[in-house]
Amino acid sequence: MLLPIKDVMPARKSISRTQDGCADNALMNRRITVAAILLALTGSLVVTAPSVRAASPIVGIGTVYAGMYSSQWEATADLEAMAAWAGKKATFAGTFHDVFESAGSNWAGNTAWLLEQAWQAEATPVANLGINASAAAIAGGSYDNAIIAWANRVKAWTETPGGPQRTLFIAPLQEHNGDWTSYGCDPTNFRLAYARIRSLVQGVGLDETQVRWVWAPNGWTSDVGACKGKTLSDYYPGSEIVDVIGYSAYRWGEENVYTAVAGVADALRAIDSTKPYLVLQTAAWNTGSGSKEQWIRDLFSWATDDQNVVGIVWFNLAKETDWRVWNSTTQAGLSTGWRDALSSSSTIHTWPLTDWFQPGRLVIDALPGPCPDGSVCDTVAFVNSAGRWYRHDGLGSGDPVTAFYFGNPGDVPFMGDWDCDGVRTPGLYRQSDGFVYLRNTNTQGVADITFFFGNPGDVPVAGDFDGDDCDTLSIYRPADGRFFVVNELGRNGGGLGAADYDFWFGNPGDNPFVGDFDGDGIDTIGLYRTSTGFAYFRNSLATGIADLSFFYGDPGDKIVAGDWDGDGDDTVAVYRPSTGWFYVNFDNAQGNADYALYVGSYVAAARG
Repeated sequence: MLLPIKDVMPARKSISRTQDGCADNALMNRRITVAAILLALTGSLVVTAPSVRAASPIVGIGTVYAGMYSSQWEATADLEAMAAWAGKKATFAGTFHDVFESAGSNWAGNTAWLLEQAWQAEATPVANLGINASAAAIAGGSYDNAIIAWANRVKAWTETPGGPQRTLFIAPLQEHNGDWTSYGCDPTNFRLAYARIRSLVQGVGLDETQVRWVWAPNGWTSDVGACKGKTLSDYYPGSEIVDVIGYSAYRWGEENVYTAVAGVADALRAIDSTKPYLVLQTAAWNTGSGSKEQWIRDLFSWATDDQNVVGIVWFNLAKETDWRVWNSTTQAGLSTGWRDALSSSSTIHTWPLTDWFQPGRLVIDALPGPCPDGSVCDTVAFVNSAGRWYRHDGLGSGDPVTAFYFGNPGDVPFMGDWDCDGVRTPGLYRQSDGFVYLRNTNTQGVADITFFFGNPGDVPVAGDFDGDDCDTLSIYRPADGRFFVVNELGRNGGGLGAADYDFWFGNPGDNPFVGDFDGDGIDTIGLYRTSTGFAYFRNSLATGIADLSFFYGDPGDKIVAGDWDGDGDDTVAVYRPSTGWFYVNFDNAQGNADYALYVGSYVAAARG
């Protein structure tokens, strides 16, 4: 890796593959990762308990910070000129460092220069720290002296007199999940190396009031050579020692924001959804179609609404292509998409980031659910492939989740209030023996009620079909689109009684759901037609055409209806297994979701 000495441009982008498959090993990678564990300086790893008190949560919804990697050695002037034309300053300034950047024949002031150039532009530096060595060598202590020397230079910079307390983010060994790095493809030693670096830096007297630690993977994990078979989660150092998750994601063609960037955030939420996220290196290839400017606007719009993403740091250099959105000292050198994104009221600038550098662990602010205070609202439960249930007590990201096992893999899950106590609890239909198993508490255990259910291929539908505040189980026979609604539960191993309502609705193969769509206290039937994406429902338990129909969701979505906002009537929501998101509408009408919550990977969803 080239060293960021005074006569060499310090800002570098991730290593890319050339056409002959060789890595451009003079350049640093494009993904960022940071995490840390306290480490003994003797060479053996000692885990010390971190502070358990949380600092003030970082807000993830409604606003976003902008950041930039400057292409200029005198980055202060460059960032200030950009801000003058864009109308807003960058909150973050990305920098690239090597532990030897100020050693030997290199200019001794390299480290402080890079950090101070960011700080004087009223931006907090995010320092990507690279070491051109294997993860095993770093973890084994071979580079301890160099790391300590670099840390002492950083400490000296934080003690610079004048102005606010200087602070920074450090992202050690970025893009470690790529085979283009010297330290890549070795999750075990990466985690140890990461922890060692953090411990050594903390050992010179830099704590959480001066330094926050970023886990910085590449958004794409190599699956070739030494990296083959390793997943992104294998590299995660752990929630206890990671403050921020930062990642690199670029648009190389005409990919939309989800494909290029947002999908990575969803994958990271499956690893740790409690942290603030930075899109720590990003840019868009200028394909000549004119779509780049709108893509930038869409990127910031997405980040504003994302529950974890708090900042976007643009890689403003020319490398594989001219990635820049700012390339001169005049307005003509500013991208219109970048200008519009920064001028938006939802893009904010804060310096210094005082709230980020308080004692305690750093977490993202919990997303409040849609249920108003004092209201009674429905919630949701999910089931994974192993038969474990996850019942959400509310739809806020910080609301408790009750987890328990009930049933076997392959059982058909649902929920209902079987004992009329106002709480929905789990039920199962086991097609292998034709029995239904119901439980009256959200805990692991044997069924409280069992009975025989319908014919092979029948689908259970649970609801309060007579308004008595008790749920019962009814039958949908998809082969002929027929419903049999029963207002009494089966008992003692027997079967269901005669149907109270028997009617046809929809087409064979439609997916049923249940809800009180008109607020009269009685559940009726809805259908979701995956072939068209349309939802249909009736407000009475009788044969007839739909009272309302509308387009909603994507093929593969699992539809659920509930009273999510406490207004007395049920509306649709969908769980999207392909992304792990749960999308809620407050009206039964076509349109974008009114609320969204990332929940993870499951095989089934039910009104809870």
